[in-house]
Amino acid sequence: MSKKSIEIVYNEFKPDFLKLIKEYPELKKYLILKNKDEEEIEKCEEISFDWSNNNLSLLMTKCILNYYFNIKYYDIPNNFLIPPVPSRLNYINVIQSLLSLFKVDDKNEIIGVDIGTGANIIYPILGSEVYKWEFICSEINDEAFKNGERIINKNNLENRIKLIKQKYKYNIFFGILNREKKYTFTMCNPPYYDFQDEIKIEDGKRDCEYNFDEVYYKNGEIGFFERYFEESIYFSKNVFLFSFLIGKKTNAEKIFDKIVNMKDSIKICDMKRIKNGNNLRYIIYWSFFNNYQEFLDVILYSNEYNRFRPIYNSVK
Repeated sequence: MSKKSIEIVYNEFKPDFLKLIKEYPELKKYLILKNKDEEEIEKCEEISFDWSNNNLSLLMTKCILNYYFNIKYYDIPNNFLIPPVPSRLNYINVIQSLLSLFKVDDKNEIIGVDIGTGANIIYPILGSEVYKWEFICSEINDEAFKNGERIINKNNLENRIKLIKQKYKYNIFFGILNREKKYTFTMCNPPYYDFQDEIKIEDGKRDCEYNFDEVYYKNGEIGFFERYFEESIYFSKNVFLFSFLIGKKTNAEKIFDKIVNMKDSIKICDMKRIKNGNNLRYIIYWSFFNNYQEFLDVILYSNEYNRFRPIYNSVK
């Protein structure tokens, strides 16, 4: 396996704010303009919003999902993260580009797995609406789980998205994946702060609401990755492509080096940068197969093997 990067071209989603304002006039009150009349908006080369307002963040997400993706109902409880659709769709589009690169097409059922889908359940919504993928997604927080179910049911997405409650805090794939089944890819936007260190520093900087389970994990995104990767080895025959989103470049480099050094078992591995607003984030992906056909040909264990699965209920 080589560390040479594969060039991945993906479509970057940019909403047309002018069209959105015309379709949803309630967005106007969050515009940053000297004059909020329609004529000035038409002439404005760049439209600016007061993004510090949480009400705008949720309203904009609702409008984009309704206008571009036909999502009729969308809401998020207080104190949960509100997802910016463009950056979330960038991750989905990178996955699509990878599947195309590895010659995965819709002749075979494409099933994605979203770990820690959150109250916003944004990745399964976008993946199912844009590419008609099926999704298995997990969530551990009770309120987030109930909200995810509500979004699925009110948009009639039950046939494409299955939400599973994760019962054990430190399990990732255990309790979610089935040893008898195959899944095309996994994705994860993990908790990124180490609550022992960064909570005191970062809390004062954040300008949006969030839930503790969404953003904090022991040892941050590195700690979450270690568990994620460990369990990916256990399910190495069940999933063609594992992927993981990293916020910090230094963490991404450490994680990538660790995977590359496992060249005897990891057959495909690379890292891709994507835009997250004005920042960059990093998608790391890996596979235990040389190609997709090899994955299709593999014979899986009987589900009886599941009774030997460990259940993690504490951090090592």
